[in-house]
Amino acid sequence: MNNTFKIFILFLMISGLKAQVTVAISTFQNETGQYYLDSWEKTIPDMLKSELSVEKNIIVLERQTMEDVLREQALSMTGLVDTATAQKVGKLLGAQYVINGTISRSGEKVRIDAKIIRVETGQLHSEKATAQNNDHLDEMIQLLGNNIRYMLSGKGSYKNEIKIKQYPTLYFLGATLILGGTALWMNSSYHDSYDAYHTSTSLNEFDKQYDDANRYYKIRNALYGVTGAALIGTVYCLIQNISPEKVLAQNKRIIPGGYCDRNGRYYAGIKILF
Repeated sequence: MNNTFKIFILFLMISGLKAQVTVAISTFQNETGQYYLDSWEKTIPDMLKSELSVEKNIIVLERQTMEDVLREQALSMTGLVDTATAQKVGKLLGAQYVINGTISRSGEKVRIDAKIIRVETGQLHSEKATAQNNDHLDEMIQLLGNNIRYMLSGKGSYKNEIKIKQYPTLYFLGATLILGGTALWMNSSYHDSYDAYHTSTSLNEFDKQYDDANRYYKIRNALYGVTGAALIGTVYCLIQNISPEKVLAQNKRIIPGGYCDRNGRYYAGIKILF
């Protein structure tokens, strides 16, 4: 292996290390006053860690490591809400960013605010996810995780929303067509047997055609009912998918310090590529 190639490999290794971002995820405080959302305080950091860890260049510190450092500093997780404290602990942890946040609601709507603190400068950036109710935690974290990954690594794309409950319109439509077609076939068979029943000349043929016509008649009527139900399902799904329920994202730069790239896209203070 020649020296030029060795230098090239070493450059790639160093570049890869520089591209890594170390993150510490703190507490998300429940500010709703509703006790059944208290479990989210622990669930959200764990779920967010899983989402951010999908990106190999983002290293999320273990919670136990954070707790050990906080214990040495006589602090609690809630103390990291303060920017100055988060910076101090972040430096001790070797983290470039500290993430904490809150859980709030307005009426039925529930919102998760994630505050991303850049340890070196104290610059803040917030990412929010809002859902119609508290049944969509998974989708909210999925949206937050995607957008925070994008902000920290520059990879992927920013998502403004995630659609929830995409109703299976095509499945219902397919079922309606198949059932409707089968019902029409049964109707044709019924009429054929009915006509044959009237033109029968022997007792055996008379009885057979009568039984066949009666059977096709019952099957046809049952299929008409099921087809009608499938058609109602198709219309219902179509209407629901016109205005689907969504989890919405929102970002906000809290302290100036961003910049625009050559494409005119604005990045807040934490959007720093290494």
